[in-house]
Amino acid sequence: LRFAQSSLPSTCSAMLHGLGVVAWGQVTLGVTTLLNLVPVPLASAHQAGALSLMSVTLAALHCLRP
Repeated sequence: LRFAQSSLPSTCSAMLHGLGVVAWGQVTLGVTTLLNLVPVPLASAHQAGALSLMSVTLAALHCLRP
């Protein structure tokens, strides 16, 4: 099967790449927080990561709007 090459603007492409990076960072922070028995600094960083992930997701959705 051949898929059509999508022509996303470079800002949208960068935003989606950033979304993947932030999502993996959030997963890593979450696992690290649990493995270290939930220390407050790591838990706070995890909460800040959630805010960052939500912000990047909203920005990516805005970029992809028609």
